Order: sequence, then structure tokens, then C-alpha cells
Amino acid sequence: MDAPTSTALVTRAAGPRKWLGLNIGEGCSTRFPSRANDRPPARTRLDPCAKEWNPFKERAPEEDRCLFLTFSNGYPLAENQIVTFFTNKFGPCVEKVYVHSPEPTSASEPPLFGKVVFTASYIPAVILCGAKQTKFMVDGKPLWCKKFEPKKKQALGHG
Repeated sequence: MDAPTSTALVTRAAGPRKWLGLNIGEGCSTRFPSRANDRPPARTRLDPCAKEWNPFKERAPEEDRCLFLTFSNGYPLAENQIVTFFTNKFGPCVEKVYVHSPEPTSASEPPLFGKVVFTASYIPAVILCGAKQTKFMVDGKPLWCKKFEPKKKQALGHG
């Protein structure tokens, strides 16, 4: 006897099953039955009406994704040097870099600090590796990194 074809399997299958008033399995081959169609799903605490989460639109706040940077006096770093350093060491993880520019009246003073914002909130923890602060050498210049603490949290005594 010849093996039944997939159409023979479909025609032999019982009519469509009903679950929550929906026809399940119409036009589907029963050669590879799906357990999800055989019984209702297990109970869950997930909200089936919740909107879909998009990690590119709904990220952690910027303050949770950044590090505060300090430069040694006389050894400032430019934004592109910082982006290049972190990209070469950790991959494409930098969203933006801010380097503090001194007041125009003191243009002879080099910048002493900045902030780097990463694409994900886990990256600062990876870079600090459990330490309170970390020192890197970027193009022969020291770069100190520590967790960014916003002024509003500092004033409240948190962190």
C-alpha cells in the first residue's frame, strides 16, 4: 500500500477544532501537529493586551546608560577620540559623547571632564567591571571613568 500523501492526511483529519470560538487548523497539514493547537495555553501573568516592547524606542533613561569621564589637566581628549576608543575596545556601543567646553572667557583652559552615553544600560557595568572607577589610556592620555550620578540624585543623597 502506498504511503498517504499530505492531502490524504488533511482529508482524513477531523474538521477544524474550536477553541475560544476560533477555527484552528483549517487548511493545515496534520502531519506535524502543533501542541499549541491541541490545548489552551498555560496560565500566565503576562498581559496579552500589552503593547509590544521595542528596545530601540523604549530604552533605559540616558542617566543609566552613561559614564562620567575625567581627563588629567593638560591631557584633554576630543569626542572622536573617545568614540573611537570605546568602539575599538567594546564594539559599536557609543550613542554620543559630551566634552565640557570651558567658558569662552577662559579659552586657554582645556576641558577636564565629559560624559559618554552608551546604547544599552549594561555597558557601563561591563566597562567598570565592578570597580567604582576605571582608568584607560587613550592615545597616550589618561581617561578616568566612573558611574554618572545626576545632580538631582547627588543633592538627595542617593547613590
